[in-house]
Amino acid sequence: MTNFLELEPPRVSEVAMKLIYNTLWQRLPKKSIVTGLWLRNFEHTALFNNCFLHILPIDKFHYFKYYLKNIVLVTPGEKALFEQASEEGRIHYSLDIEEQSRGKCTADWSVLKMLESELKLEYKKYFPITHKGIINYSYSLKEQQVIIGGLNKRFLSISN
Repeated sequence: MTNFLELEPPRVSEVAMKLIYNTLWQRLPKKSIVTGLWLRNFEHTALFNNCFLHILPIDKFHYFKYYLKNIVLVTPGEKALFEQASEEGRIHYSLDIEEQSRGKCTADWSVLKMLESELKLEYKKYFPITHKGIINYSYSLKEQQVIIGGLNKRFLSISN
């Protein structure tokens, strides 16, 4: 039996991501941006966090980890396909979805590709690699908070 004192509290980043996911869940349509499939079945399940896809990967674009525009709703399978599968795998998925729905539903991966290119331009604009005359400048936490906070505020005002 585990003692209460032995339980490890969640890290701050886990709490922040949970808050961001809940905010997006309340504000966005509860449908996949790729196929339009409903995601309500995933709420309050272990797969809930897998419904949120960072379009720009966190390991390469770490300053956009908490940027709301960088996170979209998809099915857990679509998230895995976007992050790990080849273009061929995504095409097979698209064909399967279209066949299963008898043409009523399609998987439009171009939406994610367009958002990805738009977000890359924003990343270069707000977090240039040369800043204050320093190449490969590392932004402080305060600078990140100001930039991402402003971007999120603008995103939330647009999405209302």
